[in-house]
Amino acid sequence: MSATISCYVGNKIQQQFVTLDGQWGTRQVHYRRTGTGPLLLMLHQSPQSSRELIPLMELWSEYFTIVAPDSPGYGLSDPLGVDEAELSDFATAAIEFMDAIGAGRFGIYGFHTGGMIGVAIAHGYPDRVTSFACNGIAVPTDQELEEILSVYMPRFEPRWDGGHLAWAWAKNREQTIFFPWHNHTLDGRMDFPMPSPEHQQISIREFLRAGYHYHVAYRAAFAFHAERVVPELKVSGLITSATWDPIQPHLARLTHEPGCVCITESDTLEESLERCLEQVRTHTGDGLPATPATTPVPGRLWNQRVETDGGSVLVKRGGQDSAVPVVVLHGAGGSSATVASIAAGLAETRSVLAIDLPGHGETECDPDPDGITMATCAALALEVLDKLNLPVVDLVGVEGGAFVALEMADRHPDRVGRLTLLHPPELNAEQADAWRESGLPSFEPDWFGGHLLHCWHMVRDSRLYFPWFQRDQKGIHWQEPELDNRRLQQEVTEYLKAEGAWQELLRDQLAYPLLEKLAVSRDKIALCASPRSPWYGVTESLATRTELPFSVLHDTPRKWGAILAATLSP
Repeated sequence: MSATISCYVGNKIQQQFVTLDGQWGTRQVHYRRTGTGPLLLMLHQSPQSSRELIPLMELWSEYFTIVAPDSPGYGLSDPLGVDEAELSDFATAAIEFMDAIGAGRFGIYGFHTGGMIGVAIAHGYPDRVTSFACNGIAVPTDQELEEILSVYMPRFEPRWDGGHLAWAWAKNREQTIFFPWHNHTLDGRMDFPMPSPEHQQISIREFLRAGYHYHVAYRAAFAFHAERVVPELKVSGLITSATWDPIQPHLARLTHEPGCVCITESDTLEESLERCLEQVRTHTGDGLPATPATTPVPGRLWNQRVETDGGSVLVKRGGQDSAVPVVVLHGAGGSSATVASIAAGLAETRSVLAIDLPGHGETECDPDPDGITMATCAALALEVLDKLNLPVVDLVGVEGGAFVALEMADRHPDRVGRLTLLHPPELNAEQADAWRESGLPSFEPDWFGGHLLHCWHMVRDSRLYFPWFQRDQKGIHWQEPELDNRRLQQEVTEYLKAEGAWQELLRDQLAYPLLEKLAVSRDKIALCASPRSPWYGVTESLATRTELPFSVLHDTPRKWGAILAATLSP
């Protein structure tokens, strides 16, 4: 199965995954790369990702070749698979990443947790580091550390009532008011305005990407004991912090002995960045080879970035080599993550891909002048297949993804072998009007986080009523409820990522000429549905009226692979 995609062009920030084998087994690291010149490693704070470093990468790309990985368990990088880790573990993980992309010696810039990981790398691997700049460092007292470890980072676990989302939003707000966020006193009050709901929503999405792993690097950073490590450093470095930073007073807790590390306060963020830039420009690293291709992870789905004319598309891949791969397509509000169990089942016998459509999941494409429609989604999917050199594929479309599959077959019948449509959402005119009126809520952020609870209960109610907004006796979905909180949270996260885009795609879906498109490709099509799905009766009725083949699926999506593979056989 081919996996060769180059993701580095000029000074544009490109995204890529690298697969490596190391101390924590086989794992994938997602990273951003830009610029030319000596190599600089940029490291983000917790619980963010390399996304927060984009503005600085753009500013400094004229001086360096910059790589900015998502730390393990954050952004799109695989976690280490442990509940607790030391900062030295994150340092080792960073070195494994740098080895995997062919790096030699390099400079480091990091902010907060990222800066402290940089210190840990300089301490544990001084022969690899030419210079480091740490912008913000935590040096808690024993009493502060005890309180932080017991209060600051409780485990993230979804609750049936959505209370975990209310807590996450409130905690995010409090972090802009008090430090630590749980210190609700005048002494803990910070002197800057609360960020806008839109800005906080960006932070919440990053928090949800980290999810169950968000606390691991947090804990490691607070428990680092920088006051013991810094005096032992043998690498030229700068540790600074701006006045607005609530941990600037921690600088005074570090030893100011003459040595290779300069510890100094900065008045502003701009001044701290200027000093950091001067530091890493004084002691530069080596160059960096071309971006390596992403290689598969044996035995499971793995991630790949595909650069298209419009932007970067995320694709999940896996399975056995087969002459004709299978592409699994999600619907409005979904992503490759929400259909991953279906793809994994198919991967037991076929080569499989699942694509994040425009505006969904982790695909980052420029706005299309025609909007996000079945046609534009089909066009992007076909471009991805071109980039991957896959001339012919079979398609599995899930709910609204069934319409994307039909559109691909209609546009380029020579590119599509067989189509299997799961739960195609056929609605009559009255039902479509009801969805337009009640089924397209906005989850634009508000100051108090109510939009998160709105999204949670929409997803949860979709398991209890059909349609989800018809909450009367007529709308009761009489099946054993599928209310696994973690699965619900995954779907909520994807809806929040796709805010604005999923409503646009669903509007187009509601006007899609399903019967007309079925007639065009009917000799290739099979229909499938699970009795647990609220769309089961709709799909069965559609099969009867169109005389298309119909298969009943098992209750568990992971077990659908064999039946789906059979429907895709000529």
